[in-house]
Amino acid sequence: MGESRPHKVNRLWRPAALLHQWLGEKHKTIMSLKQAIAARKAKQEETVRTNPEVDAKVTKFIADNPKLYDYYNEMTKEQLIRKLMLGKMQRNEYTQQRDQEIIQWVNENPEVKAKVEERIKNVPAENRQRAFVRVAKDEAMRQTMRQGQGQPPPAQGIGV
Repeated sequence: MGESRPHKVNRLWRPAALLHQWLGEKHKTIMSLKQAIAARKAKQEETVRTNPEVDAKVTKFIADNPKLYDYYNEMTKEQLIRKLMLGKMQRNEYTQQRDQEIIQWVNENPEVKAKVEERIKNVPAENRQRAFVRVAKDEAMRQTMRQGQGQPPPAQGIGV
């Protein structure tokens, strides 16, 4: 057919019609493999993974709090979803408020702002806001630890 080259991939010449036929058969094999993987993933998603230790703790909590269990059991799916989303929304609002307080504290303290800016100078622009808040929180904790009993940054203590 052709000469053999030890370090080259041997490819056989095929007419275009045979090539399409060959690719078609190979494509069918790949598709069936993709279908098999998708089926396996779907089967795995159907089975809920549970941690036996956590499951035992939840079961004990339910047994200790039957009224609470009945309260949630009587809710519709829509009510349960909305209650879960409310908790997530409140947590998100709290985080945003805390982050704004940290940013305000940094802006009021130029020496802290300079330290934070120095630490994030190499961070890409799309990640800079998140990095700024993270580094500012670290710096606020450091300042609080150094001061001991001094005035903590606004988001670190419990508000009265």
